[in-house]
Amino acid sequence: MRKLLPALFALTLLAVPFASHAQVSLGLRLGYGPALGDAAKDSRMSDGIKSQIPIQLDATYALTPSFGLGGYVSYGFGQIGDEFAQLCDQVDCSTRVVRAGVQGIYSFAPMGQLRPFAGVGAGYEWGSMTAEAGGQKVSFSFRGFELLNLTGGADYVVSPQLAVGPYIGLSLARYSNTSIDDGTQTISGEIDQKAMHEWLQFGIRGRFDL
Repeated sequence: MRKLLPALFALTLLAVPFASHAQVSLGLRLGYGPALGDAAKDSRMSDGIKSQIPIQLDATYALTPSFGLGGYVSYGFGQIGDEFAQLCDQVDCSTRVVRAGVQGIYSFAPMGQLRPFAGVGAGYEWGSMTAEAGGQKVSFSFRGFELLNLTGGADYVVSPQLAVGPYIGLSLARYSNTSIDDGTQTISGEIDQKAMHEWLQFGIRGRFDL
């Protein structure tokens, strides 16, 4: 017991600085992302969804002053590609891209006023296109794993809890399933000839430390 108490006390002292750095940060991103690659073999992403304006929410728990783990969810307002532009001149069209996953973020200067960072993650992606006319609506959707999500940027600290700065990101994903919904039935299936697509994003991020 005499040896155990000093050991527990030493562990407590080691844990105090670790706990003092532990905090939750919320990030909000607004950007622009052109589509790259193919939704399926010989079917370019940009034919259906040319680009997106993503709004992304990050939540990160700092394990050390430099490194944190957390998750992200992104909702992207899409721009219809040229392949469907003529059709969408006659009917109401909309498209969206939803992404969600987990990521790790490393800060290279956690105590500086300018704090460059880099991150890596993975998750899942849902893409959809909807055409509506005369009270009828048809939706095409695609989904699959986001295999790799890379991000980097720099936070400029403007107050003890708030930082703002630019970011850039690149995600690599592959759709595996598709479905068509005409309002009366939904037909789903697996994409036989899968392909890789990418989203290149850049914009501005605000981070708030709780």
